[in-house]
Amino acid sequence: MGARPVRPSRRWPGAEWWAPLLAGLAAIQRAAAASGPLLAAVELTGEAPTVTAVWPDGSRTTVSPDSEAGPEALREPLAVSGTDPGYRVPRESDPFPLKYAWLLEELSGASDAWFAFTEEPVRLLSVRADEAAGEITVGVGRPGRGDELSVVFRLGDCEDVIGIPYAIAAQAAGAGPVRVVPLRMPT
Repeated sequence: MGARPVRPSRRWPGAEWWAPLLAGLAAIQRAAAASGPLLAAVELTGEAPTVTAVWPDGSRTTVSPDSEAGPEALREPLAVSGTDPGYRVPRESDPFPLKYAWLLEELSGASDAWFAFTEEPVRLLSVRADEAAGEITVGVGRPGRGDELSVVFRLGDCEDVIGIPYAIAAQAAGAGPVRVVPLRMPT
């Protein structure tokens, strides 16, 4: 088990390079939850990350932000004008975009799940949200095996899935080619 990020953030040296970006996107998603876009795809492969925002009318915008960008730097390219109400654990009755923002914040704050707590290194490759299905798909790379897998789950009562980044990373490291994280964390 390693204790250092594979590719550390310049702004947050103890975290993976994508952690500040996901924190900024979480704030943007909270601000946009009422009437703005859903940040439906965050791709963390390639030369630069890409974020695809899908508006309620179906229109899409894809941007390639700086991975160290904070919420204010992300507002203009994603055309989000709402106010971030701040971090809190969503209730089951809260709208999907607020739950998704919470997940992005959880992934950001637990970037060590991908490098410090698994026997086999795993890499966060993507996060995708499907509001119609109520599902999140997390792409995970397993460099030691030379493969990737998709972890699909629903966000119901978010208190039941606190710590989900660690569960995703641990199960992906130990999973065969088709096993995925359960819909809820074991109690």
